[in-house]
Amino acid sequence: MRCHDLLAGQIQANGPMHIDQFIQTALCHPKHGYYARQDRFGSAGDFITAPEISQLFGEMMAGFLAYLWQASGQPDGPRMIRFEAGPGRGTLFGDMHKTCQKICPPLSHADPYFLEASPYLRRHLTEKIAPLTPLFCDQIAQLPPKPLFGIANEFFDALGVRQACFRRGRWFWRMIDIKEGGFIFSDGAPFFLSEQESALLPASPKEGDIYEISPLSEVYMAEISRHIAYHGGGFLICDYGKSDGTGDSLQAVKSHAKTEMLENPGEADITHLVDFSALARQAKAMGARLIGPVEQGAFLTELGIISRAEALRKAGQPEKDRLLSAALDRLCAPAHMGQIFKVALLVPAGDGLPPGFATLNDRA
Repeated sequence: MRCHDLLAGQIQANGPMHIDQFIQTALCHPKHGYYARQDRFGSAGDFITAPEISQLFGEMMAGFLAYLWQASGQPDGPRMIRFEAGPGRGTLFGDMHKTCQKICPPLSHADPYFLEASPYLRRHLTEKIAPLTPLFCDQIAQLPPKPLFGIANEFFDALGVRQACFRRGRWFWRMIDIKEGGFIFSDGAPFFLSEQESALLPASPKEGDIYEISPLSEVYMAEISRHIAYHGGGFLICDYGKSDGTGDSLQAVKSHAKTEMLENPGEADITHLVDFSALARQAKAMGARLIGPVEQGAFLTELGIISRAEALRKAGQPEKDRLLSAALDRLCAPAHMGQIFKVALLVPAGDGLPPGFATLNDRA
């Protein structure tokens, strides 16, 4: 059975489907979902993430977590955990682990926990990080009550969003229906919010305006925030995002090019811009603090990625120099990942700004 047929059957049986439910099924169904059957990463796949571009990304992130470990009182390995949400095939974890072995051995000895739904990627990751044994969880509540040092790179953008559309003077849920065998967008039931939630909507919406909400993102963020608030540590969130929920940010990618989201579900990656303001609200509600976001390029540059790249250069290796320069450009330049990709840090409630977040002072 194709994912298309599975979704069509669900809509025919139950009526129009919320967009986030459509996305979650298309991406994460254990048998027919996009991530269930093959490797989607890298130049041979559909898209390239920052860790696939260069080891420099993982090294910078590991160095930052080592800083957090020092600031948290330097617990030994058995008294903390490492955690990655959406580890993919383990490239980022591998680079971070190698770096931690060199600069922060206690962190490299902490048990590695992963939030990964795909059975295929679980098997791939297990092989990738051997002889280490990955510890998989389905819910954040399954993590042991210890300080958590971890990262989510391009995790929240794949969790899906619901969309409310302003039409004829009120907000309606935007749904996915089926017509003549193909999927279409349609208006659903009126969109009702509490007074507090309504304040988040555009003050003067125009016909056709869209507002996005990611319920699953908020659930995961609340759970991780609760863990950090109670047990300590720090959690980096790296994703491409925006400052609120306004606008239609859905896109699908196949073979490194944009494609139609509804055309062939289960065969293309579907993402959206992460609403960092919604993540920050969940952090605050759970007694934690989200610092940022800042632009990825500024974050990596402040942490010293340029100096690290220079240290890796060797005389008489022009091809390696070219690849390093190209990697720096893709990770940090505004025209590539440097601007649209953001970095935020989840920590217990408090104040002050750690390294990497100096550009936040410019907004004060």
